[in-house]
Amino acid sequence: MKLALALCLSTIFIGCVPDKETSGLAYYEVEASAYEKFVNSKPMPSEPDLALDKSIVNAEYPIEVALYNDGKFYYNLPTLGDGTGSWTRDGGRLKLFSSRTLFDMYIDIYAADPKAQNLILKFRDRHGPQIVKMDNENL
Repeated sequence: MKLALALCLSTIFIGCVPDKETSGLAYYEVEASAYEKFVNSKPMPSEPDLALDKSIVNAEYPIEVALYNDGKFYYNLPTLGDGTGSWTRDGGRLKLFSSRTLFDMYIDIYAADPKAQNLILKFRDRHGPQIVKMDNENL
């Protein structure tokens, strides 16, 4: 009985330890206009070209996202494939949503600094909550 209780408590405490990769990143809510430089000034094309379009990238996670001025976004996750979704402004952040076959994706985009020079993605995957600092491409 004591062993079972100890194993339960150990599992709970291990699950509550923050991920060292994501726990130290700060993010900021900024004016909606601060995000404009990350948005492509055209509607999402039928076949987005991330080599040409503005995008935000994290090679370590890995994920790549391109936002378009019609409220749509394109993403590429090498482990899951690519897809599309919609985005909206919500206070000082951007909210992204995409429906996949097995699950729905909810991603929040925040500024990584008070002047929004870089962005942070906040989302949940099978490993739990993630906060990933992004690099800018083609700005």
